[in-house]
Amino acid sequence: MGESAPVRTRRQRLGVMAPWFVSLAVFGAGALTLDGVERAIAIGAFSASCLGALLAVSQLRRSVSLMRGWMGERESALSTFADDRAAAVARQFQWAVEELVSVRAELRKVEGMRVDAEHRATTAAAEARRDAEDLRVARENLEALDPSELELLREKLQHAEQAFQDEERDRRNTERRARAAEQQVADLTRTLRLVANTVSSGGDGISAREVPTGPLVLDWTLEYDGTAHSLRLRSTSPETRPSKARILDATGRPVAESASPRQRRPTQVVLRIPQSVAAAVESGDWSAFRLEVEVDEVWHGAVLVDRAQPVVDTDVMQPRAFRVVS
Repeated sequence: MGESAPVRTRRQRLGVMAPWFVSLAVFGAGALTLDGVERAIAIGAFSASCLGALLAVSQLRRSVSLMRGWMGERESALSTFADDRAAAVARQFQWAVEELVSVRAELRKVEGMRVDAEHRATTAAAEARRDAEDLRVARENLEALDPSELELLREKLQHAEQAFQDEERDRRNTERRARAAEQQVADLTRTLRLVANTVSSGGDGISAREVPTGPLVLDWTLEYDGTAHSLRLRSTSPETRPSKARILDATGRPVAESASPRQRRPTQVVLRIPQSVAAAVESGDWSAFRLEVEVDEVWHGAVLVDRAQPVVDTDVMQPRAFRVVS
């Protein structure tokens, strides 16, 4: 069966070419045997048959070549389509496998969470039982106590609470005295430094800057950028420029502090403040906070300029996003 296809193809070719061979043989024999006009007609017919045969063969080969090219392109397109389909099927299978793996991982995670929840529930139930038992025992002990013993325990608790309050009051007084002493030492240090500078410079330091005897008065601007408040401080005296600022609470712990300035004597100091400090600035009630500024590496107390009406900086304010009150 494998050799029958070439035999049939050869027979088909001979069947197609046989009429041309017969015509050429007839016209050739006529051109050789006839004379006169018949010979000329036979020669013309033979020549026309040869040209027709050549043209037919060339057209046939061209058609076969075009058909082979078209079939090759079609086969390549079908092969590419089949490869794309196979790749798509492979990707879908890979996606399905990955999805299955992720689902199994989530299932294991959920199972672990369930086991953990059961363990926590068991632990909570055991603790609840222990607490109930302790409460029952405590109630029994309270019921078993005499009224005199209860009164004695109450007096001991009151004495302990009073002792704690006294200790806290003493601690606050000690801290207050320590801050006052620190302020005096800072003022004395600043005075001594200015005196030393005056002596070394020939007496020009006293006329240049005076020693502050009280709290520094600062001009201020309260800003809000939609997320946090900022307090911008400016000295009202041209001779005194604070380099840093901080806000302390009633116990002396720092609540907010400005960053280190890039310049030695900046014109203004900015520090980020919480909502409680912003409310104190707006209301003017500084009973729970204290403002301090650093001048020449010495911390001094400071107060803000008291204004009857707030001043709004319209150059900085952004509608619905930024609020400035000073």
